[in-house]
Amino acid sequence: MVIIWIAALLSLTAACGTDAQQEQVSSSPAAGDKQQNETNTGDSEQAASPYLTFQDLNGSTVTLEKKPERIVILNNELTELFYQVGGEAIGIATSAGVAIPAEAADVKQLGLINSINLEEVLQLKPDLVIGQPLFHKDLSDTFADAGIPFAILTVKSIEDIRSNAKLFGQIIGKEQEAEIAITDMDAKLDALTTDLSANKPSYAIITLMMNTASMQKSTSIALDIAETLHMKNIAENLPSGKMPSSVPFSMEKLVELNPDYLFFVVHGTDEDGQHMIETQLESNPAWSSLQAVKSDRLHVLPPSMFVTNPGLKVSESVK
Repeated sequence: MVIIWIAALLSLTAACGTDAQQEQVSSSPAAGDKQQNETNTGDSEQAASPYLTFQDLNGSTVTLEKKPERIVILNNELTELFYQVGGEAIGIATSAGVAIPAEAADVKQLGLINSINLEEVLQLKPDLVIGQPLFHKDLSDTFADAGIPFAILTVKSIEDIRSNAKLFGQIIGKEQEAEIAITDMDAKLDALTTDLSANKPSYAIITLMMNTASMQKSTSIALDIAETLHMKNIAENLPSGKMPSSVPFSMEKLVELNPDYLFFVVHGTDEDGQHMIETQLESNPAWSSLQAVKSDRLHVLPPSMFVTNPGLKVSESVK
């Protein structure tokens, strides 16, 4: 009887052990599923990370969920630079007298920089629009409502060329190429400026636009290039007008300060610029008394180099 009881007990113990093992085996796939789900969740979180986040000129945060493929450049100050780092736009703005990069000859033109055809911009379904601070800052809500990333960018200095070239490289996925191009630009600038004389010749840059004249005071690519060449701007300490970066033109003040060089930046066609020089400047009897006029140190600066900006070819502007 005792033997039968022991045998029964051993049989029951073995059965319990088998059930426990079966339970452990059947639970293993569930554990695997849990681990797989956790892995998938991690992948989803990683996939949800934006392609690029940056701040524009206004301090607004611009988030690109994926690499943009349909980019519109409304600020034609930046079109040349964008193409120089390998970018391609689906739409661009234009300006009178400013050449379009050869690579963008067949790209959709969306109007002048100060009168954009917004309907055509939206019809292109862009995934990034780059605008200009003066003319396009009021478009931010329109693009936000349409779910289109919008960035205000500009170029007013050589450092701006560097920072925007680097940003464009990140946007289009060509960071290394952009860095190489920036290094090459800096090397060319160094070669042109290392042996400059300590003497600082004076100058004025006169902007001619829409039948008005002003002298540039600060924050322009032309002024930054002149500073690189160790030149002194006669307008830097004069009181600003409506725009803090410029000074209302005064022939009396120009004669008083009498710069060694005079440079002209024309917003418009060459014919417009020449007409304004003749009617607003040369027609004044005091014009001929200027040292720069007597020495024939007058230069109309090419719009592609100074109205927009030369981009990575800024060394050519320095020359």
